[in-house]
Amino acid sequence: MKILKYEDEKYEVIVQNNIFIKDKNSGEYYKNSLNSLTDEQLLRFKMYKEKVSPKFFYLFLFFTAFMFILNYIHLIKLQNGLSSVFYGWKMWIIIVIYFIMNIVLHELGHIYSLKFFGKNFDKVGFKLNFYVFPAFYVQLNETYMLSRNEKIIVHLFGLFINYLLINTLELINQFTFSSEALTMAFMLFSSTLLWNLVPILNSDGYKILLAFLSLDEYSRFKTNHWLVLTIQIIGIGLAVNSVVHWILYIVN
Repeated sequence: MKILKYEDEKYEVIVQNNIFIKDKNSGEYYKNSLNSLTDEQLLRFKMYKEKVSPKFFYLFLFFTAFMFILNYIHLIKLQNGLSSVFYGWKMWIIIVIYFIMNIVLHELGHIYSLKFFGKNFDKVGFKLNFYVFPAFYVQLNETYMLSRNEKIIVHLFGLFINYLLINTLELINQFTFSSEALTMAFMLFSSTLLWNLVPILNSDGYKILLAFLSLDEYSRFKTNHWLVLTIQIIGIGLAVNSVVHWILYIVN
């Protein structure tokens, strides 16, 4: 189905697999089924023009996947050949700076890719996923008003920026500085990115999967699709497992 859009002073509406409505006055978003629109209402809609072509979209996915594969191969090679590591204070300063820089650029990647599509983020914050796992986040409610491909780009762009940056830094490091601290920072952050790709715990991988399958997560647990419910249950299981292990570690 072709993507349609309607907008006036009060509402913004996009029609793809479902109907998403943004109430501009309240800032609330609503979802409805396609058969809720009458033929008369459809006459008011215009074709939605995507800012990126399908060719560019698949090229973006291919290049991101290529960077991920290179990163993973090099990470495995480093882990297999890792000898003794010196955890001096200088190394940890470099690792902390490395992480902070990448986290900031990751969130900026989400923000500016969303702005590229003419939308704004809601807020930036810190939270505990399932009250256990610490995470920084950007609230991106306006992705509801984007096409499926545009949603995927926004949710993936933070990872794209990270892989581009850390792969480039590691390549420079290998041929120039040969800094053990930078290599260790690369390894630790690459492992973090792997977890962020796994579609659980409200990760970017989770959001990308939902966008790809045109699914949405609802605040009411039972109203979610069975796949979303399955992922949420796995996430709860991981959270409980982590809490139990932390308690046992502290007790022992």
